[in-house]
Amino acid sequence: MPGNFNGTWSLAKSEGLSALLDAVKVPAEKRPSDENATVSITQSGDSFTINTTTAAGTREAKFSIGTPFVDADIKQLRGKDIEVTPEWNGDKLVMKGQGGNSLTREIVGGQMVVTFDFGGVSAKRFFNKA
Repeated sequence: MPGNFNGTWSLAKSEGLSALLDAVKVPAEKRPSDENATVSITQSGDSFTINTTTAAGTREAKFSIGTPFVDADIKQLRGKDIEVTPEWNGDKLVMKGQGGNSLTREIVGGQMVVTFDFGGVSAKRFFNKA
């Protein structure tokens, strides 16, 4: 059964983010600040609207399971279009990119845990329901 990600989520903590940003060669001036980051998710079945708000502004992504799209967060950080394909893996929402790279959202103990995997480097961000 797919997970329910509806709601607004506030960043609680990050693990391994610096190493991941080094691996994907994100310049220092584009690196996200953890303070006051929020993610608002509207989910209707397999369709999503995700608004990510940070000190740098707000980005919106609209997508449906199985339909490839260009992720606005990745474009903002890396400065190029990277196509990802969203899919369900049990109750996890997985965005699969080129070369086995992925972003996974799952609900664990009431938190939304976002796991990034790029070239063998992983990072996690933990969000509490606002």
